[in-house]
Amino acid sequence: MTAQAEPEGDAESGAQDHFFAPSIREFPWPWAIGAAAATFVVEYLLVAALFVLGPSSVNRSTAIINSTAAVLLQYAHILYNAHFVWIVKGTTNPTVQIQQPFTNDLWLALLGGGAATHPLVYFLLPVVSLLMAGAVFERHRESPATGRFTEAALVGSGFTVGYLAVGVLGAMTLVQRVPIDGADGVLTQQPDLYFTAVTFVLFPMVLVSLGAALAYRSQA
Repeated sequence: MTAQAEPEGDAESGAQDHFFAPSIREFPWPWAIGAAAATFVVEYLLVAALFVLGPSSVNRSTAIINSTAAVLLQYAHILYNAHFVWIVKGTTNPTVQIQQPFTNDLWLALLGGGAATHPLVYFLLPVVSLLMAGAVFERHRESPATGRFTEAALVGSGFTVGYLAVGVLGAMTLVQRVPIDGADGVLTQQPDLYFTAVTFVLFPMVLVSLGAALAYRSQA
């Protein structure tokens, strides 16, 4: 008595039964997430270089920016401003009134004029950086997905995960605090979390995807 062989399709059904397509499963998500975080760090260093090496400068005479740590935080806030994220000002003392609870220093400089470095330079910085990051990442892909649109969407999605994570983490931790003169409590300012959640998805999803699409090479 001989055993009957199982149909080939049934034997391999477990191996072939996947919820995600092969292009999604094989995409190097950790590398894309790490590249996104690295891109944000590079952007921060470029902003700092515009101030440290010139021609921009920070007014350290104000109470909230009177230390090196506060200046480094200011560089980060400028980078968030370049992503169209407002800086929210608050206080732990409800009796203290804040005249401008939402500010964007780049918009103020753009409207007021006289800035050492034109504000458009800062606004273009994340745009150019993310476009280049998407193109460079795509150029180093060993086995890109079949189809320019699919590959661009994968690269953009991978970068978005990392970029959003870094952005949200920064919005929650990059807080400037200064004691209130003549009153209890402290004044605070930090990137707006809701604006961050929106723009740190749109920027990489659009720009990185576009950069990857432009650099896409068919493997056919």
